[in-house]
Amino acid sequence: MYGKNLQTIPPGVDGKARLEAVRQRVNGKEGPKPGSAEDKISYMRSDHMLVRFLIARQWDVEKAVSMLEGHYRWLAETNMETLLKDPFPEEVHIKRYYPQAYHGTDKLGRPLYIERPGHIDMPRLLQATSCERILQYVYAQTELQIRRRLPACSLVRGEVVDKSLNIMDLEGLGFSIVTHTTARKVVKDVVAMLQNHYPECSGRMIIINAPRVFGIAWSFVKPQLDAKTVEKISIFGSDQREAYVQCLLDLVDADQLPAMYGGRCMCDGRDKLSCMRAVKGPWADPEVRQPFVGWTLAVHHPVL
Repeated sequence: MYGKNLQTIPPGVDGKARLEAVRQRVNGKEGPKPGSAEDKISYMRSDHMLVRFLIARQWDVEKAVSMLEGHYRWLAETNMETLLKDPFPEEVHIKRYYPQAYHGTDKLGRPLYIERPGHIDMPRLLQATSCERILQYVYAQTELQIRRRLPACSLVRGEVVDKSLNIMDLEGLGFSIVTHTTARKVVKDVVAMLQNHYPECSGRMIIINAPRVFGIAWSFVKPQLDAKTVEKISIFGSDQREAYVQCLLDLVDADQLPAMYGGRCMCDGRDKLSCMRAVKGPWADPEVRQPFVGWTLAVHHPVL
């Protein structure tokens, strides 16, 4: 068994046998619909993907297969292959009014994802686009994490990198966002999407600048998370900057961490917020991207 996957197999369980059982099932009628876009992508039945879903369901074959079937249907229903080709002309507005960025890597080579929900301007965002398009954009970016960013990080590091480090900056979070109906729907749908379709992809989440109102938001989100996910989350209040900066610097080299979080990176050399607009990481390097066009994590790194 590959990497830390060994540690997830319950005592007395033959992980190799269960992986083979799932593999046989998804190579049959419980796999992607024959002739569909998903059916043509080798990663959809790769050991790496199957193990992710097995881990998410505690190595229960029936539950893992059911989860995979749901994932294949969801990819088809969302027209993922079309979304991945969509240039998303609304992206400039989405990133402006819903600040988020994939920026650099941590010390383990994992992509660094930063989100600033306290600075979401939902009224202006909805003037520029719709709730449906916001979700489609998030769906496409999450799938690109699997197909482009993680493979690029793996290629550069020389070993499988299949998880991310996430920074959730809650500076500015107030009742207007916590209680906004559309914002709550987006959060709920995104959390469900990550839980149901991208299990075992988050390595660690650092929540910083958590205000008192965060308790309301956390009470809404926490019940939707499984216990393993909750264990990966560290929370720092708005009065704990020194502590969270040290935590982040323990995880991320200063040249990869934006200056506004205690690092040295300022992508345009002037504006601390420029890191939220820049594209930085192995996936942005043309020389790194070219070798893995169409490549996925499992092609060169079998799980068993």
